[in-house]
Amino acid sequence: MEQSVVSRRREYEEKLERDRQNLQNIKDAMAKSNALSQNMASILNAFEDRLHRLENSVKPVQLRTLTLTRLQDNVAVTLRKLGSIVEFHHVADEVDQPIRDGPGVGDIETYLGLMDRVNRAKDFFAANNPGSMELANSTETFKIGVEKLVKEFRTILHQNGKTVPVKLMVDMATGSGDDEIVVEHLPEFLAVYFQSRATLLSRSMTALREAVRHGGVNVPTKKPIAAKDTPQRRQGGHIFRREPTQRPRRMSLREKPLAQASGGGRNAPTVLDESVEGTYAFVTSCSVFYQLLMSERALMHSIIPSQHHRTCFQQLLATPLDFFVAEGENLNNAVKRVLSKNDYQAVLSGLGILQHLQQLTPQYQELLKGLKGDPASRINMLTSLFENTCYKSLIEFCDYVKNDSDKISNMPKDGTVHEITSSTVSFLQQCMDLQEVIGKLLLPHDPSAQAATTTRPTRMALGSYFNKVLRVLTQNLQAKANCYENTSLQTIFRLNNFHFIHKSLTKSTDVLLILEEETPDIEDNYNDMVGRERMKYQKVWSKALNYLMVSDQFHKEQTLSKNEREAIKEKFKGFNTELDDIFRTQRTYALPDESLRESIRRENIELIVPFYRTLLERYGGVPFTKNPSKYIRHQVTDVERILRSFFDASA
Repeated sequence: MEQSVVSRRREYEEKLERDRQNLQNIKDAMAKSNALSQNMASILNAFEDRLHRLENSVKPVQLRTLTLTRLQDNVAVTLRKLGSIVEFHHVADEVDQPIRDGPGVGDIETYLGLMDRVNRAKDFFAANNPGSMELANSTETFKIGVEKLVKEFRTILHQNGKTVPVKLMVDMATGSGDDEIVVEHLPEFLAVYFQSRATLLSRSMTALREAVRHGGVNVPTKKPIAAKDTPQRRQGGHIFRREPTQRPRRMSLREKPLAQASGGGRNAPTVLDESVEGTYAFVTSCSVFYQLLMSERALMHSIIPSQHHRTCFQQLLATPLDFFVAEGENLNNAVKRVLSKNDYQAVLSGLGILQHLQQLTPQYQELLKGLKGDPASRINMLTSLFENTCYKSLIEFCDYVKNDSDKISNMPKDGTVHEITSSTVSFLQQCMDLQEVIGKLLLPHDPSAQAATTTRPTRMALGSYFNKVLRVLTQNLQAKANCYENTSLQTIFRLNNFHFIHKSLTKSTDVLLILEEETPDIEDNYNDMVGRERMKYQKVWSKALNYLMVSDQFHKEQTLSKNEREAIKEKFKGFNTELDDIFRTQRTYALPDESLRESIRRENIELIVPFYRTLLERYGGVPFTKNPSKYIRHQVTDVERILRSFFDASA
């Protein structure tokens, strides 16, 4: 016995000596590590000081270079300005004699160019040097040019005049022939007039469209309505597919000018979608084209004899109207092409154009009334074209949401909000800017809205459409959730999406009010869906809760049977395994909404921690094993910390 004790003591002493040696080795390693750390820190500090010195030495050079560049730019701008000013001083002398000679035959464009130079010089001196001799010379030369142009115009009128045929004059004198005798004066001049004005009108419209398309017109932009709390991810080409080089989707029009151009301000469109290139340019052209036609008609009244007004105006607008209608048709086709790629943001462009056309159609009809060929019908045809495209697109959008692919490859791996959900909600929100035009578009196809006693059936039609979209979206999300094999991930996916829809509706009160036209309790319905999914989610803990159930209470001094000890071991072991498995999977799941994420974590804690605390209190001090740490791996605070780390991939 004594020999065994001595042997054991020797064994312990050897082990202690080895531990002391290991401890000394560790201390040595720590000392070396500290020395290396201090050396590295000193090197980094020295490197940082050198960088600061280099920066301080380079900064003056940079500032000096910037100053020199600015001075160079100023010199270049000054030279350009001086060049233009010097040119103004020589204009009167250079063009005086050609202007005094008058426009030559077929050289009117060159002469008008000279007049434009003189006019710009006159305006410059009037603004900057009113009492100068240059202003007097420019003004005199300009007046001479105007007189020459008036003389040339009279000459053209005289040259293009035709004497009345003798036979016609005889008929007029005798009263024979037709009851109404029309003497066609100056037919060639009329052709020259309307061809020239039509060309200028077409050029003006082309210049306006190009200026708008290429940013030559100052158009304040407005960011698209974006649903908040939407995860920034893409699952493969849904609804609002945008290329990074494209222009912003939504643009804010200048409300006052467009309201005036469309003949009234309250319903004038103030927000326009630009997802199809050329949308804003065309809508601007709609208003401006009407104003230019009004201006041309007024100008014609002051030049052309009244009996030729209708014929001349009809001939004048023929070519510009052809271009206008062709541009609208091309834009309608562009909307269709974009829609064919399942980019339903384009329907908002079409709806914005349709809204503007509907508001301007009465003004165009009044302006073009009585003309041969009924040119106003072409505006109506263009409006009908966009009506058909937009209505078909709205229906196709609903079908697209309903039939969107539910392949697992298109599903978010962490169960977050699906792109089709955020895109659909965003689409409905953006439709509110166009609710009147959409309601009118849907009303003829909605018998229930037509039969409704409400004073605003268009709101009822729009509400019916919104509800249909959300219904098919909900059905599609239910089907998509079944793509996941894990039932808890199915629940997380439905919970995320239903909560996103519910939260978006509570924030977008205007959309909610439209939906309540048909379904007054829609907000409660989605709230109930969220509640049901939260309850389903709690079932993930059912197996763990079974392990936490306490049936018997033992004392510390009590001797347990083997079966009792195994039962307690099984409770701790089973709970530990369940907690590890659930944590390992659910920390990769996503709850992007912070309030939802925190509430689910809190519910997990309130569900699990009390039961686990009871389990520890009952069995923690009972001698059911010689190695308690093997089974009691977590304290209450540890379990709570783990539960707070759910839905956090970095945990």
